[in-house]
Amino acid sequence: MMKQKTTIKHYTLYQLTLVYHIIALLLIGTNFFIIHQLPYVIEHRPIGLAIDIVVLCTMLGVALYGLRRIKKGETSILETAERYQSLYDNHPDSIISFSLDGEVLSANHGLESLLGLGRENATTSFIPMISPPDLLKALHHFQVASAGMPQNFEATFIHQNGIPIPSNVTFVPTKVDGQVVGIYAILKDLTEVKEQKKVIDKLYKQNQLILNSVSEGIYGIDMSGRTIFWNQAAEAITGWKVDEMLGRQIHNLIRPEKTDGTLFSREESPVLNMILNRDAPIMKEDLFWRKDGTSFPVEFMSSPILEEKGHILGTVITFKDITALKKTQELLIKSDKLSAVGQLAAGVAHEIRNPLTALKGFLQLLKTNSIKEQYYIEIMQKELQRIEFIVNEFLFVSKPQATNFDTRTIDSIVMSTIELLQPQAILENIQIEADIEPNLPPVSCDERQIKQVFINILKNALESMEEGGLMRIEAATDAAKKNITIRFIDQGCGIAPERLPKLGEPFYSTKEKGTGLGLMVCYRIIEAHGGMMEIQSKLEEGTTVEITLPSIQVKITEGVSVT
Repeated sequence: MMKQKTTIKHYTLYQLTLVYHIIALLLIGTNFFIIHQLPYVIEHRPIGLAIDIVVLCTMLGVALYGLRRIKKGETSILETAERYQSLYDNHPDSIISFSLDGEVLSANHGLESLLGLGRENATTSFIPMISPPDLLKALHHFQVASAGMPQNFEATFIHQNGIPIPSNVTFVPTKVDGQVVGIYAILKDLTEVKEQKKVIDKLYKQNQLILNSVSEGIYGIDMSGRTIFWNQAAEAITGWKVDEMLGRQIHNLIRPEKTDGTLFSREESPVLNMILNRDAPIMKEDLFWRKDGTSFPVEFMSSPILEEKGHILGTVITFKDITALKKTQELLIKSDKLSAVGQLAAGVAHEIRNPLTALKGFLQLLKTNSIKEQYYIEIMQKELQRIEFIVNEFLFVSKPQATNFDTRTIDSIVMSTIELLQPQAILENIQIEADIEPNLPPVSCDERQIKQVFINILKNALESMEEGGLMRIEAATDAAKKNITIRFIDQGCGIAPERLPKLGEPFYSTKEKGTGLGLMVCYRIIEAHGGMMEIQSKLEEGTTVEITLPSIQVKITEGVSVT
């Protein structure tokens, strides 16, 4: 490049000198061949002499001006050459000038620091400088640069002591008069860059391992609310993959809604603005949304990402699914309620049973011939029986009941329950249909308690079917025959969705005169048998109560049944 610029300036000075010579020749020719041929000038020789003097002075002036311009141009050329030579020699990168044949024409001081080669002992070709695996690549780029196209690539050079030096290489074509006459190679040592990249990669992997080993979901957002990182726990909890969240707004996860049900925009989002505009950590509970559209309760902590000057660059949000924690809290609250109910029930039952026994005894002694009075006595006896039934439920709640587990079959218990409540069903125009899988395996249970559960559920179902209909009872095993599922499916009035979670709590009942203790007793009996009871219902469509009990696996060995 330096030689090219210098050549151009020399070419300009040559043109300027030629112009000055042409001007001088024109002045001499004009003077001798035109002016001195005029008759007037011939007749008056002093005038011709004066014109000669003027022409001579003009030529001297032009010559002096030309010499000054040429001197100034030469000075500029020398200064420019020195500037380019200084840039060439003192550039921190290694610069090598090659001919089109690949011969080294010159090199700067950077070559010695990079490869240990001085400018005086540099090899005559660049081929020995390059590591053999990168030689073909370098030759290809050299050929392309020789055609006039600059090239940039990475290659490994060999130091004088044999150490490989990874370098960034730039081939720049050297052009003179529009023709490529050589190649400049600019080499930049990438050893330190490579080491820094290794350190950065190592730190990145360590950070990723830390982020992915945390059981809590962690993600970061910038000041526009777009996700900038997302760990594996966040994937597992929400179902959103990293590539589905990076660079996108977090409205997929946090869905603030207006009163009309539409979503807030980024500017209107109170949750997002609250997260981004805080300069101190905050902890809150809220609802997040999974990819499948379901919501779940979370406890999240929002911490700002601050730069050195304290400016907020974004926010890191750490969250955990507290669904299990909420359920545990509900169970603890329910347990506290049951404990309180048990203590209350024990006291109430004790205080009521004594006077209740006396009332029942004296009512039996009250005999009368009056039909009206006898009718009143029967009403009082029925109400006392109801009170006694409630007291017994209180006693069941207040203390564990003695259970006698024995091997029984579910179909026999179901059929005896149907026989017991069949008259009530007929009176209320309800048809009971039983679909029981044949050869059900037996279960280990207290038959009296399981029958109490079935009676309670079937009775509730019949009472809900005020307009009659079909009551269906199903019993079947799973594929492995490890569990037996009994379903009571009615066509009653159903239960509102908001009331379903509270079923089984003491003193909560859907019936006008119910205490809620009966269903709670059913839950406790099934749990004591290692089973599970679930209730599904829709208003005006009916209710399904599903009970699952573990079965006893029976093996037949030489005609002997072994359980």
